[in-house]
Amino acid sequence: MASRLAQVAAEATARPGLFGGKARAFYLEVCRCVPFIHKAMRLEELVSVREIRAVIKERFLEFKDVTDPRVIDMLIFKGREELEVYLTLHKQRHHAISEYLDPILSKKMAFPKPPSSNSAFLDQFLSGNYISPTAK
Repeated sequence: MASRLAQVAAEATARPGLFGGKARAFYLEVCRCVPFIHKAMRLEELVSVREIRAVIKERFLEFKDVTDPRVIDMLIFKGREELEVYLTLHKQRHHAISEYLDPILSKKMAFPKPPSSNSAFLDQFLSGNYISPTAK
């Protein structure tokens, strides 16, 4: 027999409006699969599991304002399909890197632009906003 706390938790998660319903359950399912994908794709050298989960969280938060149940079901279906493709390793390492990890890697590798020692005219000319004085 399950404990009282387990029964209350099961009842609470069964209610559709509480704790996000199907979308939250799918999010937790994806988060549970991340360590396997991380290891199978050999992503240890690039990012941590925590960073991958942060990217997944950002992807879920893109659709936080969606309230139509049909659209939510369609998004979950597409997400589940994507997850299955990664779990069966039909998508390779470079797909995971280019689709999900490039935003993280570009933020990590971004170098600040050094201050320019050029004149304002030369900076404007080099930036491509130069307007020829003869063009009217």
